[in-house]
Amino acid sequence: MPRRVIRAGDRVTMFEIFFDLVFVFALMRVIALVEADPGPSSLGRGLLLLLLLWWAWCAFIWLGNRVRLDRGPVAGASLLAMAALFVAAVVIPSAWDAPADGLAPSVVLAVAVVVVRASYLGTFLGSSREDTRLRTQILIDAVPQSVSAVLLVTGAIVGGDGQTVLWAIAFAVDFGVGWLASRYNGWRVGSPRHFAERHELVLIIALGETVLSAGVGPAAGETTWLALAAALIGFLVVVALWWSYFRGPAAAARAAMAAAPVPRRPAIARDAYTLGHLPLVLGVIVVAVGLRLLLEALVHAPAEPVGRTAVLAVFGGLATYFGGLGVFARVATGRGRRLPFVAAAVLLGAAWPTASLPAPALLALTALIALAAAIAIAAEERRHHAVMRGGASPADGMLGACGWMSRARSSRPRHG
Repeated sequence: MPRRVIRAGDRVTMFEIFFDLVFVFALMRVIALVEADPGPSSLGRGLLLLLLLWWAWCAFIWLGNRVRLDRGPVAGASLLAMAALFVAAVVIPSAWDAPADGLAPSVVLAVAVVVVRASYLGTFLGSSREDTRLRTQILIDAVPQSVSAVLLVTGAIVGGDGQTVLWAIAFAVDFGVGWLASRYNGWRVGSPRHFAERHELVLIIALGETVLSAGVGPAAGETTWLALAAALIGFLVVVALWWSYFRGPAAAARAAMAAAPVPRRPAIARDAYTLGHLPLVLGVIVVAVGLRLLLEALVHAPAEPVGRTAVLAVFGGLATYFGGLGVFARVATGRGRRLPFVAAAVLLGAAWPTASLPAPALLALTALIALAAAIAIAAEERRHHAVMRGGASPADGMLGACGWMSRARSSRPRHG
């Protein structure tokens, strides 16, 4: 198969960003599913779909770190996967609905996900002919992927609660058995910079969806001071999420993976990015749902308590994000950051007593906590930078050299 193998200095291509846009469209459709009926059942189904979509997207991160996705037959296979992902996204809001006239949405979604996986596995096998260990790793990984695909299609045919159960088992096979399969250690990271950038960019795009929730939600079109202030406060929450990541551990994590020994990089990529970024994206999506619920309450009943669902969505989403940020930093750099976990604990502790607050007060409190956490996390990161620049030894962490800051700056993405 003609291809262009990824090298150490390669960066994300425009084609890959296009792929990411399709993935984030699928995330937006998950939000639409949850917003149609924002209850526990809908939230659980949305989480399940997000997990399955995340696994499909991450597969193409690893493939794109092996070969250029926009060249030759690989581009055709990638476009096929994008088309299948788009079809899956279209039917997501009705994934649990009984079929009327035509195809069952659940079956369409399941088959589309299977097409994405088949495209990934076939292309990866074709691009690894010269690397026996990598090829063996892909064949091992194909076992849980195939079992999960059967469970997805079977669940789609069964429907109802059986669909939920079988799809949950499919997720467990994907993540649990898939993680065990990766212990063979056959994966490769051709460009640490490229791998980190893909995750950074998809987080940026997901944050863009949260901006839409703040600006094009129920308060859109309202020209009262209260509605405009609420939209602006919602935007500040998104700013806090961006600041805590990109002024927090993002650069240190990218530099740590680049500085790590080559055999160690796939484990960092798997644990800090493939697994470690899932709670970040999940948190952003849940916050987007929560902001829309808060803005809806603000428009229709500004003096009434917002209720548990909106509070749990906003505070739970933020807690998931900040907790995930702490885990990501620890796994990637080998150095713990306390403040993300402190922020997560504060948010979880505040969720119960604040449910009686009206929407304007709760929105302001949310922004205050998020901004304070972001500022503190950025300051903590600057202290870590100062320690490393002051001459830490390699044993002090995975960064391993006092000059790592210059490498982090030189590898910083130019995209924003």
